[in-house]
Amino acid sequence: MSKAIFVNQIGYLVDGLKAGYVTAKAAEAADGTFVLKTPENQIVYTGKLGLPVEDRIAGAPYCCADFSDFIQSGKYILSVGDNDSYIFEIGEKIYESLYVSILRYFTLSRCGCTVNHPVFGHEPCHASVAEIYGEPGKTRNVLGGWHDAGDYGRYVVAGTKTVLDLLVAYKALQMKGDKESLNLFDILDETRFELEWLLQMQREDGAVYHKISTYHFCGFITPEADNEKIVLAPVSTAATADFAGCLAYASMYYKDIDSAFADKLLAAATKAQDYLFAHEDELYKNPPEIRTGEYGDRNVEDERFLAAAGLFAATGKEEYKKAAEEIWEKAHAVLNEGTICGNKHYFAGFGWGNVGAYGMEILIHSGRLAEDDPFRLKILESIMERAEQLMAKVNTASFGTSHEFVFWGSNGYVCDNAHILILAANFVDEEKRGEYYKAVQKQFNYILGCNPMGMCYVTGFGSESTKQPHHRPSGALKTLMPGMLAGGPAEGLVDPTIKEAYGGRNIAPLNCYLDHIHSYSSNEVAIYWNSPFVLLCACCM
Repeated sequence: MSKAIFVNQIGYLVDGLKAGYVTAKAAEAADGTFVLKTPENQIVYTGKLGLPVEDRIAGAPYCCADFSDFIQSGKYILSVGDNDSYIFEIGEKIYESLYVSILRYFTLSRCGCTVNHPVFGHEPCHASVAEIYGEPGKTRNVLGGWHDAGDYGRYVVAGTKTVLDLLVAYKALQMKGDKESLNLFDILDETRFELEWLLQMQREDGAVYHKISTYHFCGFITPEADNEKIVLAPVSTAATADFAGCLAYASMYYKDIDSAFADKLLAAATKAQDYLFAHEDELYKNPPEIRTGEYGDRNVEDERFLAAAGLFAATGKEEYKKAAEEIWEKAHAVLNEGTICGNKHYFAGFGWGNVGAYGMEILIHSGRLAEDDPFRLKILESIMERAEQLMAKVNTASFGTSHEFVFWGSNGYVCDNAHILILAANFVDEEKRGEYYKAVQKQFNYILGCNPMGMCYVTGFGSESTKQPHHRPSGALKTLMPGMLAGGPAEGLVDPTIKEAYGGRNIAPLNCYLDHIHSYSSNEVAIYWNSPFVLLCACCM
């Protein structure tokens, strides 16, 4: 199949944005025209390609083929000259199986319990008692949680981001009145599994252990075969603050369906916040003996902000609002000097290491702040400023993506940026909202095939998709677990495998991807990349 045409390989909704992309060379050879045809070669639509657009990360000019005004359901091929795309569908409810699969990934990633599945099922794994690092002779039995990524560690900062994303997706479907999608998968049951594990990660004084894992990464074996010693890493401010904000926010989702559980979450969040009030920053760094994922963070003001925001939203207590506002003012005083983290907008992000936007979203939607509250207006201004910057990037990008740089986990970053646009769309007029959602759809299309690799980055979906993810169960069983979002291109060629494959060649950033099990910098999977994709899918269904 031609690598000259790139489409959403699953397809497009009848009444949504429908666009593919074509290399400028193919466009020129076809005099700038394209057609839609059926698999039986019947032409049903003729259109004019957009002008070539080139940017640094795509590395070559591409033209957009927009056929949004074609609204006939069916299966089609986008054709430019002698080049044909993969067959794709136009219709309704075409993303339901994708949506369920990317959520089922979490169920299949459960730890410490029996997982029932004909291929990826297993008996309880990682069920041994954990040593507490730095406290000789002390142990704790911690069960549950999701395996974090391609490895079997369980990390608080990653898990809390994931839960927050899934709860926001649940709320988005509620706000749309999409009961049908909500009934396809019980999101609150799945997030509860992770929350039950998070509760076990809290120390008696309110602090939260940073992670639980083996001392080293294991080989490509199944989870129940990993019998190495398990260790609880030291507590950290990042873990404690993320825990506080996440559990406080989650308590509001469960109060009407299980008030006792909601109360338990809020009590634990309050205890964690009390610890934060009483202690200076404890920044996490892996001890020499522990070599699993670090998830370190040298600035935790955004985590402290999330914690205070979550507690204020859940309780309405002024002490939490005051704490959130003080952190905000302090952080932005420094941000305005452009001296923190090298990124003026880290506070308005949805990554595991920059969680400020979660706090902003929680506060904006909580109803606790009056419409004219100066603090609310500042938050809203920050959200809209970041959204407009992303829109400017989307409107000038070769594939309509929000990338500025192609970092490790770039596909997750695309989804996190879409989250900002989804949030901002709540506060603009109808016309602007439509523009924002078109930009969101472009991020969705990028993941599913509208990218210069011509890849659908979700395992088990599309005509050409990720087949060799850096994922231990898939590698051990030599069978692909479906519904996993690959991390995606990462400029810099970080791991040895991709460096050997591409090193010395002039590769455009969006082509710095290798579908290889050992390319962990481009082809690993992670719960906190799947989770924002759940939100993106929920909003594009």
